[in-house]
Amino acid sequence: MTALLDKVIERPRYRVNLADYMRTCDQNYIRLLTLIPALESDRKDGSGRLVGKPAADSQNCEQDDKKEWEFLIGSDGQGTQNHAGRPPIRIKVTLLEAFAYTSTLQIQVQSGFPAWSPAPVIVVRMYHDASTAEPISYQGHRQIPARCTVPNAGMYHQDEKRQINEFLAEWLRLCLSLGISARTADFLCIG
Repeated sequence: MTALLDKVIERPRYRVNLADYMRTCDQNYIRLLTLIPALESDRKDGSGRLVGKPAADSQNCEQDDKKEWEFLIGSDGQGTQNHAGRPPIRIKVTLLEAFAYTSTLQIQVQSGFPAWSPAPVIVVRMYHDASTAEPISYQGHRQIPARCTVPNAGMYHQDEKRQINEFLAEWLRLCLSLGISARTADFLCIG
């Protein structure tokens, strides 16, 4: 009887489906470029100079390369509330670093997220030569393994990295389904 009970309780070992994971990364890359077209034109070459034509108002950004884009989800057009009377969700995307073949973005919810839950913060690395985008940090947790044993010290799910990638895909799909996108010159320079 005990052997039968042990077999019923035993979970199958999680296997990483690399093809599905990379397909989601590739689709997230396309979604990010659709959402923020400036990411494609504002890459740097090996010497640190911008590749492509920078936007007219980006001249002051070449020193620190911090660029930001903000998006409102669920606003009434004036940015005050949505159809249910709740404030819109404000998402800020910050370009943390840009190199010839990679760019690193931070995507975070600024406001409008329920108070009982921490607002999501995802750091995404875009690999321009491979046309893929991979989440490298979520809520400050870095180096999340592709497969985790359960239980573990970080309290991760066995497929935590895949879930973070899917979560990013859902956020980007939501923005794009609402017709949200930034024009090349629609960023704020910090300096």
